[in-house]
Amino acid sequence: MTIAEIKAIMTGSYIADETIRQKYNLQDGKSFEDQFSTVSPENIIFYVVATCMILPFQVFEQFMIDLLALLRNNKTHTPRWYATRAKEFQFGYELAGDTDQYDNDGLTPEQIEVSQIVKFAAGVEADDQSILFVKVARSVNGEKQPLTDVQYAAFYAYIMRIKDAGVRITIVNTQGDDLKLNFDIYYDPLILDSEGKRLDGTNDTPIQDAIRGYISNLSFNGLYTNQALIDALQVVQGVEIADLKQAASRHGNYTEFTPIVARSVPYAGYYKITDNNLVLNMIPNE
Repeated sequence: MTIAEIKAIMTGSYIADETIRQKYNLQDGKSFEDQFSTVSPENIIFYVVATCMILPFQVFEQFMIDLLALLRNNKTHTPRWYATRAKEFQFGYELAGDTDQYDNDGLTPEQIEVSQIVKFAAGVEADDQSILFVKVARSVNGEKQPLTDVQYAAFYAYIMRIKDAGVRITIVNTQGDDLKLNFDIYYDPLILDSEGKRLDGTNDTPIQDAIRGYISNLSFNGLYTNQALIDALQVVQGVEIADLKQAASRHGNYTEFTPIVARSVPYAGYYKITDNNLVLNMIPNE
């Protein structure tokens, strides 16, 4: 709700009051703005009150959004619940007694944050609901990476401790799926050169940056689409047509690349792309 909407509710009730209508000789069918000047005391008062009311309204609205998200994420024993609990794992700390919670008395918020090494997590059920996949990753210099062997061993023990009896869980803790892309880029020769560098010297890799930016900004275990990637390139200055010739992915170095038809969700929960798997055929659009 906006200030104008709050003010409209108040002024609507105001001019509907019979005493007010008689005192101001208000006319049917006309709004508050039609009958009161913008500099009138009445208009100023209503505006000030509406402005004062908007802040607590927005705070309450955000509170409801946060509360609903908290309830949704902590609805027990759902895939989303497992993802939430995965991010609550604290490396190097033991659970309190026979519970599935940590006793953080005496720890600072900074210590807790550092110990919570799982920064990305998703719970995904197999199609036949026989297995729950818990996908995880940590953040290293802003990039998604799998947990180390030592970290994984501790995390595995934690999940086995807190999981429901009888639930079969497979933890996915691997390098990101490899992405292979091949583009024909029709470019403006007034902006870019034949290698994709900006002629003004401000950026040597604007196209590569846009591709990697799209990939890194995908939500964990989020949906990749060829069209969204093309859209990300179309806004790069100097790129006039981005024609995707090939998009393929693979999980693990010993599997074959599989073509991506329109969209895909990475097995590892995230993608990575190397220079060898990114081909840009630069074509001047003259």
